[in-house]
Amino acid sequence: MVEINKTNKKLSDGRGKYMFFIAGITHERKELDYYEPILCRCCTKYGRFESYMEYSVFSLFFIPLFKFNKKFYAKTSCCNSLYLIKNKEKGLMMERGQGYNVFLKDKDLELIHRGACVSLCTNCGYEVSDEHNYCPNCGKSL
Repeated sequence: MVEINKTNKKLSDGRGKYMFFIAGITHERKELDYYEPILCRCCTKYGRFESYMEYSVFSLFFIPLFKFNKKFYAKTSCCNSLYLIKNKEKGLMMERGQGYNVFLKDKDLELIHRGACVSLCTNCGYEVSDEHNYCPNCGKSL
């Protein structure tokens, strides 16, 4: 049934005008090409920083349109301690493949998770985890 107003113009033919969208937000992780040799401040062993980026992606009809909420992380290879890279410029340089120009300093990092760190007893040299207050080998206070 078609409705017609007084000016003889067609108002509607009973069918609605609808649009169909498929949109979504996903969270992804990307390994970055960045490896910096370090002396770990957690376990005092030699290792390296390996970095990655976590971000959210808005997609429309399964086509990613833009990334947002980017966060950059550095993980140590020796004890798996995890750091947030606070300096966004250094993170963006790593993302663009310019990691060879980036050197992470203590002021650029925020410790998120302390890895399996072990330290040495000052008396006998026995490897002791951080949860001990006394050396299990010689009994001295740590």
